[in-house]
Amino acid sequence: MMSRITKLAAVTLAAATLVASASLAQAQTRVLRYADFGPDRGSRAEVIKWMDSEMRARSDGALGLDITWGGTLLGAKNAIDGVGNGVADLASVVPVYEPGKLTAWRVSDVRQIADEYVGMMATYELMTQNEAAIKNFADQGVRYVSNFTTGPTQLLSREQITNLDELKGKKVRATGSFGKAFEANGAAAVSMSQPDVYQALSTGTIDGTASYAYVINSYKQYEVATHLTTIDMGQNLGWGIVMNGRVWDSFSPEQQTMMTELGHDATLYMAQKMYEDRTQIMDTLRAGVDGITIVEHDGDPAKFQFLKMIKKAMKSALIEAAESAGMEWMGGARDQGLPADDLLAAFDAAVAKYHKEMEVQGYPWAKK
Repeated sequence: MMSRITKLAAVTLAAATLVASASLAQAQTRVLRYADFGPDRGSRAEVIKWMDSEMRARSDGALGLDITWGGTLLGAKNAIDGVGNGVADLASVVPVYEPGKLTAWRVSDVRQIADEYVGMMATYELMTQNEAAIKNFADQGVRYVSNFTTGPTQLLSREQITNLDELKGKKVRATGSFGKAFEANGAAAVSMSQPDVYQALSTGTIDGTASYAYVINSYKQYEVATHLTTIDMGQNLGWGIVMNGRVWDSFSPEQQTMMTELGHDATLYMAQKMYEDRTQIMDTLRAGVDGITIVEHDGDPAKFQFLKMIKKAMKSALIEAAESAGMEWMGGARDQGLPADDLLAAFDAAVAKYHKEMEVQGYPWAKK
């Protein structure tokens, strides 16, 4: 019969073995440094954390992420160079904030595409299958992983802006083709990253911002600007997740396959999240958050048709100007030796493909 001391020793040994095994498993996990410039809240943050969980599960614990939020490792204006130089292994990047970088990606912002699924999957397909796009990433030491989106663009402002006369002279945070569109219609476009917008709205440095439901919510922009004009311009698609090229090359073939599949699934998950969250967030903002309610100016039935007409005119003018400005991308891409016409044609074909797929089959997540 085993003595009490022997039993105790056996239990202690078993416990120590379990602890050692857990520690060994943890030690064997290769933790990749991920830099994000935004806060740990909102749809994008949820997708990044989902990627970490999925990466650990799909790699049997071999790979995981150590996520740094709020731009403390890399900000929005130096993330591409930071990943290419190995400051972080992966990062959320916005090429429009780093002019001349990853120009091929910005082809997706030339068109005004409001549907999250169509725009994101078309961009993903182009960035992962087009040789010129893949080379554009590789030339800067990074590899495309997954795509983000802003969702349809709205106008959030400190004061009511519902027509082009009210827009004239206003300082509006807007980047890329959106900035050109606002400038063409009398506003002064101001370029700044999202983390800086709250303070700028609060102090009156800007009068409004071309914003999106998830940004208004996650950055709490509703606290300093309570007027919303739903112009429903297209989404920003030329941004997302990149990985250091040397890190990618260090993966086994199985890990590379897993990461490719994960990037695809993360893009699809982001499209679903943005589509579903947009309605929920706007309903919440209308109902009021922290005692603050977003004001929509077409709520008065007596004025609805009039406001609807002038907002439609403003929307049409802005979208037309945005698409015209977006075509300027062609010249910049050609200057860098990129086949701009081929890239745009391939993107248009991918958009048509996914639009038809969505119309015939519906959204993939609706089938589950």
